[in-house]
Amino acid sequence: MNIQYYEQCVKFALEQRRMAGTTLEEAGLRVYKRYDFNPQAIFSAVGKGGVIMPIISGRFFGAVNDGLIYTVIVMVNRPADKITLYNPIADETEIFPLPTFLQQWIADGSDCITAFKVDSKTYLPTPADLSHIELSDDLKKLGEMMASNAHNVWALERQSEGWSYGLQRNDDKMQTPDMVPYSELPETEKQYDRLMATNTLKYLLAMGYKIEKK
Repeated sequence: MNIQYYEQCVKFALEQRRMAGTTLEEAGLRVYKRYDFNPQAIFSAVGKGGVIMPIISGRFFGAVNDGLIYTVIVMVNRPADKITLYNPIADETEIFPLPTFLQQWIADGSDCITAFKVDSKTYLPTPADLSHIELSDDLKKLGEMMASNAHNVWALERQSEGWSYGLQRNDDKMQTPDMVPYSELPETEKQYDRLMATNTLKYLLAMGYKIEKK
C-alpha cells in the first residue's frame, strides 16, 4: 500500500522536537506500528512526548483524491474537543474538531505509527506476531463477551475500593464516567478490553490450540 508523506511527516516531527536525524530511528526513537483503534492510548502518548503519526485519507485535508497519507498529531485539547494536526499537503498545522478526526480515522482503518525515546534501561518487549491470525465471526463474538466480562471485573474491583460513577474522572472523589455497563461505554473505552480479549484468542490459535464451543 502506497501511503504518502511519510518522510515529510518524520522531518516535521523531529524538527518540532529539535531532534537530530533524518529518520525516527536515527533520532534514537523506537518505532511501533499500531493497527487498533485506541485513541485514549494515542492521546496519552502525545502527552508523554511521543511522535504520533496516524494514517488518514488525504481528502480530510482537502486533497483531490482519497489516497491515504500520514499526518502528525501536534496537540490534543480534550476540554475544547479539538486536535491540532500537521497537514503535509500544505506543509502547515491545522486545528480540527476531535470527533471529526476520530470518525475519519476509524473509517480509514485506525492505523498509525508511534515512536518513543529509548535508553539502555528501556524494556523492549517482543510479543508474538499475531498479524496473520484471523478470528471467525464466532470467536469475534466470544472476544466481545470476554471484553464485557473484563470490564465487569474491573468495575467490581474499583467499586470495592470506593469508586463510583461521575460525569468526569475525579481521582480525589474516586469518580469515573466508566462506571457503567460495558454496553454503555463509548467505543473508545471498549477498545482496550476488546483488544486484550481478541489478542488472547489470537495467541491461543497461534500456539496451535483449537477453541470450540461444547
